[in-house]
Amino acid sequence: MKQVIQVPETTGFDDDLLGQTFVPIDEQLLKKYTSSQWGFTQGLLLGQLSVIVVIVLFIRFFVFSESAASNKTAPKEPIINKRIKNYKTIDSQSSPLLSLDNEGLPQSAADLFKAKVSAILEKTYYDVKTHQSESLDWFNVLVAQMISQFRDEALSNDNIYHSLRAALSSSDLPDYLDTINITEINIGSDFPIFSNCRIKQNELNGRLEAKIDVDLSDTLTLEIETKLLLNYPKTLTASLPIQLSVSIVRFSGCLTVSLITASDEELEDDSSSSAKGVGLMFSFSPDYRLEFEIKSLIGSRTKLEDIPRLSSIIDSQLRNWFVERCIEPRFQLIKLPSLWPRKKNTRQDENDI
Repeated sequence: MKQVIQVPETTGFDDDLLGQTFVPIDEQLLKKYTSSQWGFTQGLLLGQLSVIVVIVLFIRFFVFSESAASNKTAPKEPIINKRIKNYKTIDSQSSPLLSLDNEGLPQSAADLFKAKVSAILEKTYYDVKTHQSESLDWFNVLVAQMISQFRDEALSNDNIYHSLRAALSSSDLPDYLDTINITEINIGSDFPIFSNCRIKQNELNGRLEAKIDVDLSDTLTLEIETKLLLNYPKTLTASLPIQLSVSIVRFSGCLTVSLITASDEELEDDSSSSAKGVGLMFSFSPDYRLEFEIKSLIGSRTKLEDIPRLSSIIDSQLRNWFVERCIEPRFQLIKLPSLWPRKKNTRQDENDI
């Protein structure tokens, strides 16, 4: 049975309690209310504690990982060793040119080079036998910009004139020639056209080469004048004025371009600074076309103009000079700078700031 506590409605001891009515209170209801408040507090504390535990575990295992400690105990294997070990699984299957020994390593540097070339052709989807030749219109535009800039610098303040004059003045001339003076310089106005580019593999060394047709129709002229001195029977007995003009009016041929690294034979035999790093090799095929226009004028009073024999000698000397330097099997080698980005090479256009 429920116990009910009755409080008198009025008492005579406290005037403040007069007029107030006391309602009976259920003890069981009071206990239930008190227990519900304690249960809410426990749930709130447990929820906050669980959130804190989750945050601590996340920071412990995801933010502060133990990779640094594990790297100290376990020695790190060099990347190059991994590449050599994986070489058998990658290149030996894709390239039939590579022969491997029992340990999966290339037998010679030539086999490694052939495998590298085959991998490049395979991953770039280029077949040297069936791939069509390509036009180089974009390359012609870049080359034209470079040549145009060179011409502007050469003509600025007559730089090319002063350079050629200094070169002729410093050269050792024979006793029968007077000082050479430059009377005309023409560096042209047209640009070379590159076309019909195709990638071929050299049959001798397996190197990849770019074959490019080059055609230039322009006029490049250098005109000089000097005197032929007669020093017999005494010095400066007589002199014969000579005017000579040489112009290149046409050139066409097949240009061969390839890259040579420090491991190649050509660079190892070279004792110059070009023997280190990567070099750009270029040469022209023997079936080139080079046309000159040579004019000559000899004498003071009675002048001989355009002597065929003299023109033939000059033409032969210029061709021999070109053949000995640029015609296959000879080639020119230009050392390429490092392409690795460096802070000292960083620039920014002032208009973009």
